[in-house]
Amino acid sequence: MRSSLSAIVLPVVVALTVGVSGPLLEATGSPAGHVVSVILVSGWMYALIAFGTGLAARSKVGAALTAWGALVVTVTAYYTTKATQGDFRVPDYNDPSNTAEVFGWGEFLSMIAVWCVFATVLGPLCGLAGHLSRAAHGPRRPLLRLPFQLAIPVVVVVETTMRLTHEAGGAHASVVGPVWTVTRLLALAAALFLAAAAVLATRRPQSTTAS
Repeated sequence: MRSSLSAIVLPVVVALTVGVSGPLLEATGSPAGHVVSVILVSGWMYALIAFGTGLAARSKVGAALTAWGALVVTVTAYYTTKATQGDFRVPDYNDPSNTAEVFGWGEFLSMIAVWCVFATVLGPLCGLAGHLSRAAHGPRRPLLRLPFQLAIPVVVVVETTMRLTHEAGGAHASVVGPVWTVTRLLALAAALFLAAAAVLATRRPQSTTAS
């Protein structure tokens, strides 16, 4: 019972922490805060949250549902924090001077709704990948788990490559460029390590049996 509860509570705590910390660190204005912020608000970080949630789940259904829930919590926490920072302000057209602003509930809720749709699609997929990355059985289980274990490194490489291409000339290129370059290198190293470990783990029983 305790393990089942922790498999739900821990992802929610992580989701809240990531969702709130991203905007708060961005608002600090410091280079270190900006670096951590761009990592926390990246797509692969959200995929990692869902993957880790599925990794801790005890069943496929639990992995899909809790991963979806964790991403919804992250998205909601992110945009709620942005709202408290002054985002989503729109002109108050009832003000004759046209200088007043009000909170734009439509924009706020529509942004949450759009990203919750993405969470509904991608959350369960990443959660299942996390669960299946440790769920295979039999002598070939390291190789059977490998495609699911490689899910996050692949997502990281794809996203960082896209960001390096499209953000190279941006205002924060001097900061995000090195961040995405190092992140991509780490993802490639992780993928190579996982692949090598799977091959070695598969060959080891055969070598032992032959001897």
